Amino acid sequence: MSHLSRVFQLLRNRQSVRGFEDRPVPPASLARILDCGRYAPSAKEDQPWTFVVVQDPLKRVRLAAEAFHNPLARSAPVLIVACARIHSHVSGHGRPSHPVDVAAGVQSMALAAADMGLAAVWITGYREPGIRQILEIPTDVPIVAILTIGYPDGFSSLPDRRPEEQVVVWENWAKETNW
Repeated sequence: MSHLSRVFQLLRNRQSVRGFEDRPVPPASLARILDCGRYAPSAKEDQPWTFVVVQDPLKRVRLAAEAFHNPLARSAPVLIVACARIHSHVSGHGRPSHPVDVAAGVQSMALAAADMGLAAVWITGYREPGIRQILEIPTDVPIVAILTIGYPDGFSSLPDRRPEEQVVVWENWAKETNW
């Protein structure tokens, strides 16, 4: 299998998990996952991220409560809270790049986890003040996402995808584009 087809398979066959097994992620695997996040692309290679890794069981329970008792946050042996520097690159139209840059880092870590037989699920619903308090994150540092990582304990079925003609247009916006 070529490198390209392996990446394609990872992307095409990604599935959400129902939960995580109660076993730790090996330190070497976690180090490789974090390294992939560090090497993600970012505007002007500014790398506006800090990844707060949480493995302490009590902190994970507290963070899960702040993520509206998300069962994946409760069962994952590793939570990575992805934060951004707000003083990162701002494009010519005034839009800051940090949300997209940090998302690229989170996606890179999720793919790296899948490549190692682990599962990773993004969480974007949480009470930010509570997360800040638990992890002592300064108020001027945006929290972009929480990434849960662990060994999968069952998968959800692959969701149906909208047909290509509904999501891809060529050359300009099509009148029949269906939102």
